[in-house]
Amino acid sequence: MKTVAVVTELAEVHQELSMVVEITPAGTTASYSGNVLERRQRAAAEFLAWADHHAHEVLRQQAASAQVEGHPDRLDQRSALAQQQVCARRRLHAKQLHDSAMAQLRHG
Repeated sequence: MKTVAVVTELAEVHQELSMVVEITPAGTTASYSGNVLERRQRAAAEFLAWADHHAHEVLRQQAASAQVEGHPDRLDQRSALAQQQVCARRRLHAKQLHDSAMAQLRHG
């Protein structure tokens, strides 16, 4: 008999929780559907958004790490010529990016 009472009570609590209306910090209300499929779809969409953001962050961190670890500046720290070449390459790349962006703006 105890088991039946617990299961019935659990089912009632589950039903109440599935129809919860939550007050958000901004003071607005957000109602959550009792439909399991809708909740799973919402959770899947949130997960995909997080996964995209996480993948972008990982790539950004890997690029930053590669730049620091394999950068010519670290290999030739004492060579003034190497420093000048690195600066010239950076300026040329920035100029190419600028010129490309301006061309795209002009030609739509």
